[in-house]
Amino acid sequence: MWFEKLLNIVGSLLPSNPTAGIEKELIRLNPDKVYTENVRSLLNISQKRAEKICEQAVRQGLFTRHIEVLCPDGSVATSAQTLQDLPKKVTCWHESNDDFDELEYNIEDLRKTYYYSLNNENAAILQS
Repeated sequence: MWFEKLLNIVGSLLPSNPTAGIEKELIRLNPDKVYTENVRSLLNISQKRAEKICEQAVRQGLFTRHIEVLCPDGSVATSAQTLQDLPKKVTCWHESNDDFDELEYNIEDLRKTYYYSLNNENAAILQS
C-alpha cells in the first residue's frame, strides 16, 4: 500500500523508529491532500522535520506538491501544482449583515500553504 512507502521514507529520515503502530492513523489520511501538519502531528516531530519528510516523498516520486491560496476566512480559493499555475486574482465570499458578498483579491495578498498528494503515476504500483 502507498503508506508503506511513506513509512520507509519516514524511517530513513528519523534516527529512531517512530513509525511502529501508526499504520492505522496513516491509512486514515486523505492521500489526495496531506499537509505537513498531518505528518508532524502523526509522528510527533517538528514542522521542519515533517516538511523534510514530505519533500523527500516528492523527490522519490511518492508525492506531488501543490500550493493553495486561502481566503481571509481560511477557506481555499484555488490550488495548483506551482505558483506560476495560480491565477492572478481569486474570488472569496465575505459574510456581512447575514448576506454574502463576492470580493476579488490579488493572490499576492492572500496566505498560501503547501500540501501533498499521492502521485497518481505511482499509485497503482504502491497499492499493489
